Amino acid sequence: MLKLQERSWNWAIAHALEFGDTDVFPAPFEYQAISYDWDNVLDKLKDINVLEWCTRPARTLLSPKAKYGFRVITQLDPLDFLVYSALIYEIADDLEDRRISSQDERVFSYRVATTREGQLFEPDIGYRQFLEKCRSKLLSNGDTGVVATTDISDFYSRIYHHRLENGLRAATTKSNHVKGLMSLMSGWNGTETFGIPVGSAPSRILAETALSDVDEALLANGVDFIRFNDDYRIFASSETLAYQQIAFLAETLFRNHGLSLQPNKTAILPALDFRQQFLATPLDREMDSLHERFQNLIEELGLENPYEEIEYDDLTLEQKEIVDALNLVELFQEEADSEVPDLPVIKFCLRRLGQLGDDGIIEDIFDNLESLIPAFVDIISYFTNLRFLNVDERSMLGSRILDLLEDSIVSELAYHRMWIMQVFTSSREWDNEDQFVNIYNRERDQACKRKLILAIGRSQQRHWFQSQWRTLFEHPHWQRRAVLAAASCMPSDARKHWYRSIEPQLDVLELAVSRWAKNNPFSQ
Repeated sequence: MLKLQERSWNWAIAHALEFGDTDVFPAPFEYQAISYDWDNVLDKLKDINVLEWCTRPARTLLSPKAKYGFRVITQLDPLDFLVYSALIYEIADDLEDRRISSQDERVFSYRVATTREGQLFEPDIGYRQFLEKCRSKLLSNGDTGVVATTDISDFYSRIYHHRLENGLRAATTKSNHVKGLMSLMSGWNGTETFGIPVGSAPSRILAETALSDVDEALLANGVDFIRFNDDYRIFASSETLAYQQIAFLAETLFRNHGLSLQPNKTAILPALDFRQQFLATPLDREMDSLHERFQNLIEELGLENPYEEIEYDDLTLEQKEIVDALNLVELFQEEADSEVPDLPVIKFCLRRLGQLGDDGIIEDIFDNLESLIPAFVDIISYFTNLRFLNVDERSMLGSRILDLLEDSIVSELAYHRMWIMQVFTSSREWDNEDQFVNIYNRERDQACKRKLILAIGRSQQRHWFQSQWRTLFEHPHWQRRAVLAAASCMPSDARKHWYRSIEPQLDVLELAVSRWAKNNPFSQ
């Protein structure tokens, strides 16, 4: 038997609320409902035997990885995610202790540093520090020798469960926790014995644990390497030595884990060429300067959240000069018009212009959408942050966003259609509500239909729910919870009677949703 500690459950819900359950799906409203009804949900969770937990339906979608690349992403049922997170929390320190120490400055990805507020990873060790270490190693070597670059092909989706289990058992003595984690993997993957959920923080520490033996083998064999996630850099005195060490890495990955390197991302470069291609382009230096100047502005304004809204009119003259000097609109336009836009620059501009509520790049986005596909989620976030649009402008933009569902470059993937409908789920300010039911009737994908249900409820189209109430349990789980939440748009007396009549048939998560919806109705 394995029962998890109350503090672990409290950490898990804090993590979900603060950091989200994935970085690829919109955050589900269910975590707000769970938080609202936390005492009742916690009472149920504290009593479960994790070793007997039956996994619940997850969601999988094909998402873009690059302009013409794709990957399968997963969003776990919210209760599954809490179980997963709480399990990881109780062994996270053990898993971190098994890894090469962060003080060795070899592995820069996802170093464990938990806090009561839900943090899992150390925020000051990451990709930027990985690049800085590359620069310092080149400097210490006098820009001589060579650098081998490579990464692992389909890393998360190809991790074998029995090899992951071996790594976990080598890292922790909490054998029931390992057994519980492997039971979750089996439940999510069915008959497949490989692959871990993509996009969530608990999966990242499992992936790091899986690679710890490879890191140790490289060190033991004198390989001078650094790593971020599945991205390796090997520093060697000659091309021959670098080739030998790349071959050793490939053999170790295959022998220990059945993994392979990506041929098109594997290269051996003279140190100066590596610096030019990976570290020292003028654009890299400009981006570092942009980040630094904007971070200084954030600190000067005293913003706790680096993505918090910035009211330009409230800035001092000096602060306005800092913002104006960034030339974000021009920088975005220049990149958007280029043959291959630089994705970090595009995302940086979208996020910062969104903070400022600057609508100066709307036309550039629609004109260059095909080349901006990898930043589509950031584009949607930018649109929703344009707080200075008037009613007519917002309605027109809402119409143009919905038009993307029809025969556009982003209409094919359910992933993109889901994010398009996300715009209309939290407010009525985007208008075009007369289209939602027709779109729902044409839509086939469950993730998109769920968003449409929420949009229909937010637009208070009560006629639709009068028929859905009778068929609630014919909906799949994720859509059913959307109906439970969105049906709160119905008149107060009607919804109270309906919720009361169905509550005996609801599970603990559905009950939390109904209680939250009754007190936070979509009719408000």
